[in-house]
Order: sequence, then structure tokens, then C-alpha cells
Amino acid sequence: MTKSSDIDLTVLQNSPSPEGRKWYFLPETDSTNAEVIRRLSSHPSEEGLVVIADCQTGGKGRSGRVWHSAPGTGIYLSMLIQPNFSPERIPIVTLMAGLATAIAVNEFIPQPAQLKWPNDLLLNNKKIAGVLCEYHATKVPAVIIGIGINVNHTQFPDDIKDIATSLKLESGLETNRTTLIKQLVTQLDFQYSKLKNNKIQALIDNWTRHSDLFGKPIIISKGDQSITGKAVRLDNLGRLVVLNESGKEIVLDSGEVRIQRK
Repeated sequence: MTKSSDIDLTVLQNSPSPEGRKWYFLPETDSTNAEVIRRLSSHPSEEGLVVIADCQTGGKGRSGRVWHSAPGTGIYLSMLIQPNFSPERIPIVTLMAGLATAIAVNEFIPQPAQLKWPNDLLLNNKKIAGVLCEYHATKVPAVIIGIGINVNHTQFPDDIKDIATSLKLESGLETNRTTLIKQLVTQLDFQYSKLKNNKIQALIDNWTRHSDLFGKPIIISKGDQSITGKAVRLDNLGRLVVLNESGKEIVLDSGEVRIQRK
């Protein structure tokens, strides 16, 4: 099967992309990240592989949260990359994928969505997309980049309806998912090439330009700890530098960030 509603695999396969890239479309799967993991055992060298699903029964976000993956509405996509660096560099990959997602999504909306560290994309302070990167130390070390984008959703479950939104809810317009997928993968390829060429600072600077986080008072939840301060910058490992209430800079590699809005 190559097509479901507006997802057309033939169009994607014919789009400019690295030679040898494999594309897979699934009407339904538990998770596109899980689908890539299953392939790794028998196909350890498939860098650039892209798996797309029309819906997911077990889509997940960061910290094991469920990612709402209704059929016919969103983009649920995973890409396999095999960079030559250690798992400690995964935060940079997450930033790279988030930047690619922001640039792609912003082509389709008049008001730009903003990146929230470490892996969310917000529009009008509601989540419109998220990134989940997973490192696997297989025969050829691999990173799976999972991306979920709320595209043509018109409603969400009660538990997330106040914090999630979609391109359609915000713009009133239907977006062709194939067109957005093509733009997203093009951006992922471009940003990944920058990463491989060690253009880390340029990537961080570009990520910063696509975020309204810096200079704002924030609260970071990390486990049972809560930190209040001001977001200052990202360091060269993609970690968040925060000026806490005592005037000391602290560096965070993870956490749930919330901007204190007036």
C-alpha cells in the first residue's frame, strides 16, 4: 500500500534525497521508532531510512508519555541516522531535529511556531510538534529521530486539549501531509549535513533564533526538584544554561521547562 488519504509514498520516493534512501509507509503501527528498532536487527546499515505511519497505537513522547496519534490527521515519522559520535551528543541531535521541524512547519503557517527546550514546538503556547531521539548501540551505532506533528487534528482527548493544538486549529486550513513530510525530511537532511560537518555553534544559534525562551523567567521541573530562574543560552552540548535566583549559572541536560508568563 503506497497511499492513505493525502500521504503519497510515490511522491516522496521521487523527491530529491540521498541515494539509497528507503521509505516505508504503514497504515498503522505501534510506533514508528519501534518499527525502525525492529529493522535494525536485520538491517543494521540503513542510514536515511524513513518510516511513516498514518496512525500509531503506541506513539510516545519524552519520559514515556503517550503521543496522541489519530489516523488521517498527523505526521508520525522516524528517520534513522548513524553519526560517528557518542551517546553524549544526542541532545545536539534532538536540537537539530527540532530546528528542522520548526523550519518545515513554519513554511505552512503565518505566525511562526517557537521551539521549547529540549524537544517541543509550540504555537500560541500549545504543543504542535515533538521530537524523541533514541540511541541504539547496535553493530553500527544508530540514532532514531522520531517526530510527531499535529497537522489536521480538529480535536484532542480531554487530558491534552488545553495544551495541544494543530496547524488546522490555528490556521483554519487543511495541510497536505505529503507536502509537509517532504519539507521536513529535506530540512532534516540539510541540518544533519551541518551537524556532520561539525557546525554545532551555527546550529545552536539557529535554534536560539527559533525560540522565545531566552531572557524569560522559567521554572524547570526535574524529578522532584523545581528550579526557578532565567534561561540564558544553550552551551555547545545543547544543554540549557539557567541563571538561578541566587545569581548562579547552572547547566541542565534535561527537565520540563515552563515559561512564567504574565
